[in-house]
Amino acid sequence: MHATQNPVAEQVTTPARTLRDAALYLSRYGWTQGAYYDATSGSFTPPACIVGAVGIVCYGGPIDAPAHMFDAPEFADFDAALTYLDWYLALRFADSQYYERLDTAYDFNDARGQTADAVIAVLNAAADAWDRANGGAA
Repeated sequence: MHATQNPVAEQVTTPARTLRDAALYLSRYGWTQGAYYDATSGSFTPPACIVGAVGIVCYGGPIDAPAHMFDAPEFADFDAALTYLDWYLALRFADSQYYERLDTAYDFNDARGQTADAVIAVLNAAADAWDRANGGAA
C-alpha cells in the first residue's frame, strides 16, 4: 500500500443505505403524518414522515421542502432513494384491496390507520429489495 492510499474503503450511498438510515431515524426520533416534520417538537431531530426522514438523512437536518432542493448536491441521493421507494410501493400495492392509494411514499405515510412500525418496516423491506436486485448490502 502506498502512503497516499486511503486504507478505509469509501462508503457509497445507495438507496438501500438511505432507506435504512431513514428507518433508523424514525425508530429513534418518531414518526408523524400530514407534514414532513412535527413542527411542535422544537427539536433539531423532530418526528418526521417517511419523506421527511429521507430528507433528514440526505440533507443532514430538517428541510422545508426536501423534494424541491434540486440544486443541492444531496438531492441526487434523496431523489434516488425516494424514486426507488415509490417504485417499490407501486409494485407492492399494485393489486391492493386498500381503499386508499399506497403507491407513493406520501400516500403510504399518510394513509388512514398507518403506523410507525409499518412505515419503518416498509423502509427496511424496500432497502432489502434494493440489495437483492443490486448484488448485496451496502
